[in-house]
Amino acid sequence: MNSLFYPIYQAAGWLMLYVGVTFALYIRPWFTPFEFLHGAVLIGSAALYSHVMRAGYKRWIRQRAFVWQLLYFFLNAGAGGALAGLLLVACVWALASTGITDPIAKGQEAMVFKMVFWGNAINMVTALLLWSGGYLTVIKARQLRDANQALASSQLDVLIQQLSPHFLFNVLNNIRAMILDNPTRAREALAQLADMLRYNLQRDKNTKVTLEEELGVVEQYVALCKLHYENRLVFNAQIDPASRELLLPRMLLQLCVENAIKHGIGKLADGGEVTLTVRVEAECLSIELSNPCPAHPGEQSGLSTGIGLHNIADRLALMYDKSQASVSFNRRCAQGDDQCTAHTSILLPCETET
Repeated sequence: MNSLFYPIYQAAGWLMLYVGVTFALYIRPWFTPFEFLHGAVLIGSAALYSHVMRAGYKRWIRQRAFVWQLLYFFLNAGAGGALAGLLLVACVWALASTGITDPIAKGQEAMVFKMVFWGNAINMVTALLLWSGGYLTVIKARQLRDANQALASSQLDVLIQQLSPHFLFNVLNNIRAMILDNPTRAREALAQLADMLRYNLQRDKNTKVTLEEELGVVEQYVALCKLHYENRLVFNAQIDPASRELLLPRMLLQLCVENAIKHGIGKLADGGEVTLTVRVEAECLSIELSNPCPAHPGEQSGLSTGIGLHNIADRLALMYDKSQASVSFNRRCAQGDDQCTAHTSILLPCETET
C-alpha cells in the first residue's frame, strides 16, 4: 500500500469504527461518558497493533507463500484482539481501583473480566481480520498490477527490437559494393545506419517520441532503402505542422514504412510511391500510409502477413486502451488488375511531452 496514503486510510478506517462503536453504546440506557475512554483504549490498541502486523509482514512474511501470509494475519488478529481486550480490562480495573468509577465488588472480579474481555476481544479480532483482508487485497492487487506492467514492458522491449535482418543485410551488402566505387556515399550510408541502430537501441530512454524525431529516422531508413531500390522507390510525406510535436510509440512509423516497402514496393518490378500522411483530426493523431502492392485474390482486408503491422497492433494494445488507439489495413484492387493499393491507417490520442 502506498506509504503516502496509508496513514490517511488507516486513521479514517479506525476512526469510523470508533465512531460506530461509541454511537452504538451512546444510544443504550446505561451509557456513561467513560465509554468514550473505553472505546478509545480498545480500538486505539487494535489500530496500533495493526501497524505492528504491517511492519512484521513487510519484514518477514512478504516473500513467503500465500498460505503462510494468511496464517500470519490470522494468528496476529487473535493476538491483537486479545491484547486490546486485556488493555480494556486493565483500564476498567485502574479506573475502579482509583475511585474514578464505582469499585468492583469483592468476588466479582472474574465475572467483570469475563464481561469486559471476551466480547470486546472477539470484536477486535473480527476488526483485525477485516483489516488484514483489506490490506492483503490491496497488496495482491498492486503485485498483480506490477507483474502486468513488467510483462508489458518486456513484451514492448521485444517488439521494439524487431529490426528486419533482411533489411540490415541488404544495406550492408550495398555499402560494401559502394566502398570502392563511391566511398563518400558509403560513409554517409554507414553513418545513417549507425544513427538508426542507435535510435532503435535507446528503448529505455523513452517509450514514446515526438513525430519530429520519428520522421528523422524514417527519412534515414528510406535513404538506405534507396541504395537497393534506387529509382523504383519514391517517398512522399505530407505532414501537418500541428502534429510534429505530438507523441507516438518509438519505431511506429519506421515499421509502417518498412512494411510498405518490403511487402509492396519490393514485390513490384517497377516499384512505386509510398505516401505518408499525418494530420490531427478530432483530437486524434491520424497516420495514413498508402503504397502499391501485388494483387492477392482472397486477401482484400485484414492485417498484412508481415510482422510489421502485427508488431504495431501488439504494441498499441499494450500501450493504450482499446478505445484510444487503433490500426487497420486494407487493399483496394480494380477489377482485373494485377496491382493493388495498400492502405494502412493508425489513430492515436494526441499526447505531448509534459
